[in-house]
Amino acid sequence: MDFAAGNGADTNTSNSGWWAVESALAPSHIYSKDSDILSAGLLQEYSVLAGVAANMSSGFLLLNSRERVTYFNASAVRLLGINSHELIEQPVFDVRKQLLTLAAEPERVQDELDRAWFSPGQESSTDIALADAAVRWLRVRCFPMWDATGHLLGRGILLDNITLERSSIESRGEALALAAHELKTPLAVIKGCATTLLGNSTRWDPIMQREMLQMIDTHADRLYDVLNTLLDVWRLDSGAQTLQLSQVQIPELLRQVVEHWQKAAPRHTFVLTIPPVVPLEVVCDAVRVGQALHSLLNNAVTYSSEGGTITILLESNDVEVRLSITDEGVGIAPEHLDRIFERFYRVQQREGLTVSGSGLGLAVARATFEAHGGRIWADSAGLGEGATIYCTLPFAPRLSSQLQRQTQPLSSSPSGPLPTVRSSGLLKPSQRAYILVAEGDARLVRYLRANLEEHSYRVHTVNHGIQFLRQLDLEEPDLILLSTRLADISGLELLQRLREFAHIPVVMLCDDCDEDERVRLFDLGADDLVMKPFGMKELLARLRALLRRRAAPGEQMAPQAIFTTGELTIDYAQHQVFLERRPVQLSRTEYKLLSTLAHNVGMVLTHEVLLGRVWGPEYNREVDFIWVYISRLRRKIEADPRHPTYILTVPDVGYKLAKL
Repeated sequence: MDFAAGNGADTNTSNSGWWAVESALAPSHIYSKDSDILSAGLLQEYSVLAGVAANMSSGFLLLNSRERVTYFNASAVRLLGINSHELIEQPVFDVRKQLLTLAAEPERVQDELDRAWFSPGQESSTDIALADAAVRWLRVRCFPMWDATGHLLGRGILLDNITLERSSIESRGEALALAAHELKTPLAVIKGCATTLLGNSTRWDPIMQREMLQMIDTHADRLYDVLNTLLDVWRLDSGAQTLQLSQVQIPELLRQVVEHWQKAAPRHTFVLTIPPVVPLEVVCDAVRVGQALHSLLNNAVTYSSEGGTITILLESNDVEVRLSITDEGVGIAPEHLDRIFERFYRVQQREGLTVSGSGLGLAVARATFEAHGGRIWADSAGLGEGATIYCTLPFAPRLSSQLQRQTQPLSSSPSGPLPTVRSSGLLKPSQRAYILVAEGDARLVRYLRANLEEHSYRVHTVNHGIQFLRQLDLEEPDLILLSTRLADISGLELLQRLREFAHIPVVMLCDDCDEDERVRLFDLGADDLVMKPFGMKELLARLRALLRRRAAPGEQMAPQAIFTTGELTIDYAQHQVFLERRPVQLSRTEYKLLSTLAHNVGMVLTHEVLLGRVWGPEYNREVDFIWVYISRLRRKIEADPRHPTYILTVPDVGYKLAKL
């Protein structure tokens, strides 16, 4: 069929579509030869197609071979910013010229439109940024129309509003740029310290080397926090994050969070109001909600001046609890109220206010509350007037169907399926077992970390043996997952070294091990082993069994958890040291060195033994380490470090802690 040609002729406006009819060029296809009456079949087909086109959200135009508009729908009129009379009454309406008139940068898009317009036999697509329009981006797609003989009848044009699509791309690009900025700073510090140490390590004394290594460790932790937080936000937003639901006493959770911030920000005043009528328990993920509350209070402290008051109010109705956090800080302009919960978004602050952090705290809070079926929003009277952030939590989370499949199984109740609740109470950080994972396979590491963290374990991962030994120096784990194959040192050798100075439970992750190799691993000190590939449920059960057995000796030794010699006291349970009943601030390594001496009070420990137990066997020749840390300890616990009474030197042998 051909198109009826020409604008400015008879029109049919049924179905909200307009046909401009000047003549019939191919009557044999449209009209009956005998009666010039449309056949019933073609009339029905026309009605269906016209109805579809008229109800399209996309703009739709048909142009004949002379570039005259023969059909257009209501969406085309709206997207082109004209009225239907302009298309009907003008002798020839130039669609290309109208698009260039709407474009924000006509010079840039003219070449693309020209290529499309002057090649009518080819398909094309062009995105145009519009100026002064509610629709900011328009996609123009052109396609040729051919008859059965291959003759070009004209072209069709589709117009689509892609403003949301482009906004999503722009916001994603902005988020990536901000993420790159947040990651660049710690990477620069790590690179600088590593380059300095590698360039000429002999010129730096052990103390300076240690400080640089600590800077690397601190900024690596910051990198980990940013990436892990980004992953949390993505999981929560996509519904892929498993929620560990339990009956949580919200008032108690709030009190713990506020107590923490009263210590962390002593110059601020915190006012917590919990009416007696507020229900005590809410079904939620205690760890995630606690993290979100910390982010909200951190935001209030950050944007408040010292001495300001932060008011926390808990309220409830029949279906949910509502929390409001009000500060007396810098306030938020109206145009920023909706955007402050976006990832990395920060309001440009007044001069003199320095803000640190990743800019992800409020995004995490939003994702957490929305994952539970709650809401979060902000309100402010304006700049300098403070701000209030409101958030709600339903008593039982309203989860999406996808998130319900990801969440812990739920038990039934008389009123229907409800979330299964673990034992009531709050999950304290001290109750989270710390697991050190040493594995060379990056994909397996990600798999282990995701599953262990979802079951509330604290996880640290390494892929080199040296990293493994140094991490043991920084913090002793509750349990170790150790692969038989690492990048630099075999798991078997690491297990052998570990058993020289520690009795931490170890589960070996074995590749291809025959019976003799498995027996050797057990003889060297492995507590358990699993063969790859393994089932996560079985591995988690084995970890729980080992942690239960490890907890029993600790309970039996509780009465001996306090060591005293003279005025020096060590509380092993709390990892605290007191001198004349006053607390002494020690680093991890200083505490480990002192507790090693205390466990062998009155006995001389050689330099090699101390180095092996405190730093690891690979440091057994670094005698300077001992001298530096013994000197630090003496300055902190001795009345006269030059004439010590607690830590005594045995010349050319080692040190001992005196029993007074």
